[in-house]
Amino acid sequence: MSTVQNDKATNPYAGLGFDTTRPEAKGKGDSTLDQQDFLMLLTTQLKNQDPTKPLDSTQFVAQLAQFSQVSGVQEMNASLAALTAGMKSSAVLDGAALVGRYVLLEGDSAPLARDGTIVGGVTTPKGASSITVNVRNAGGELVRTMQLAPTEGTTLFSWDGLTADGTAAPAGQYRIDATATVSGANQAADTLVADLVASVSMDPRTYALTLNTPSAGPVTLADVRQVF
Repeated sequence: MSTVQNDKATNPYAGLGFDTTRPEAKGKGDSTLDQQDFLMLLTTQLKNQDPTKPLDSTQFVAQLAQFSQVSGVQEMNASLAALTAGMKSSAVLDGAALVGRYVLLEGDSAPLARDGTIVGGVTTPKGASSITVNVRNAGGELVRTMQLAPTEGTTLFSWDGLTADGTAAPAGQYRIDATATVSGANQAADTLVADLVASVSMDPRTYALTLNTPSAGPVTLADVRQVF
């Protein structure tokens, strides 16, 4: 039967207060060493070593450096987790605030409800002196023309649902196109339409918001030009 030797010949740390021959100390859980344990070992070693035959502390120092790197990574991961949780909370609040609001999106068609209106906009070209908005029915027939005074960035408009002769247009889908007069010449301009945010969805992995609208369908925050 073999006997485990625990003297300084077989265990250089014997007598320093650490039993390294057993994988687990009785009643004290596992024997895993952390950074604090290594600091205790190093200082105890330096205190008890023979000055004429000092022990090599290179491995201790290397282990401490590795512990410091791991500790730094753990702290960074904890900070990132807190930041991610904050972003998630912010995204939820932003989404809740948009439900029931109208957003301005790129598009050239919108539904007209009975006795309703269509709100939209035109991306104003630089140097535009006037803007003309045409509203057409599903068959392409011109229903209404509106003249707008340009405003910087986006020129908003609202169609009250009345035709050129003042009668109410039937409910349905209508197309919108616009032209801008720049330096005496007409040029096509991009149109925008307002849509209602009925609900919002959030991607659980990226926390990106999707706005669900009845006409345009799902859109992202990047698609929104303006919020009413």
